[in-house]
Amino acid sequence: MNTLNRIIEKQKDPPDSDEKHSILGSSDPSSMLDEDLEKCVSVLLDGVEYELIFLDNPLPLDNMILEAMKEEADAYIVVYSVTDRASFEKAVDILFSLRERGITNTKAVILVGNKSDLARTREIAVEEGKSIACSYECKFIETSAAINHNVDELLVGVVSQIRLKHRQKEKEEVVRPAKVTSPSTSPFKKGSGSVKGSLRSSLRTKGIINRLLGKSGRSKSCDNLYDL
Repeated sequence: MNTLNRIIEKQKDPPDSDEKHSILGSSDPSSMLDEDLEKCVSVLLDGVEYELIFLDNPLPLDNMILEAMKEEADAYIVVYSVTDRASFEKAVDILFSLRERGITNTKAVILVGNKSDLARTREIAVEEGKSIACSYECKFIETSAAINHNVDELLVGVVSQIRLKHRQKEKEEVVRPAKVTSPSTSPFKKGSGSVKGSLRSSLRTKGIINRLLGKSGRSKSCDNLYDL
């Protein structure tokens, strides 16, 4: 399968950028190229130029690498070949590890199905890849490095996801829980456990609905790289 190296080598000599972001990529070691594992790509979005630094890590992506990159990396791109089910299963294992560490909640994570142009030898359907991405709360896109299909869309999508995650984190840091009322003015008596229990149950239900539908009340799209 093609690696992130193959995807990003099409961008040559990136100019100076306004912002820099680190992206951790993972791929099958059998597809590694005899090149440096670190690549830089320049992406222009909304008039701002970003420099993406790709660090390509072959499998297995052990726990030490994940922990070391947890704070440093701004995004994680997990690549598999749509013609190789074994690589897809390895990608799922990585997504599981990322979710277990809470990385999918705080960082941009994108599952990439490469070699989408090889229809006759395809083993992983588009819907299967998308379903896994939705299950692991990350984004999904298929690309073909060979014919440059969706490569630019992926790069712009990476920047978009990083910005959205940063804004989400900033909002969460600003918002703090506030007291609804003081004990002296509370309309509920100290022993009104049924009322408190109903309130807690209502809040839990609302939280579940928000997680399922998103705060806007509509279903999230795993293949839309321009929203959370």
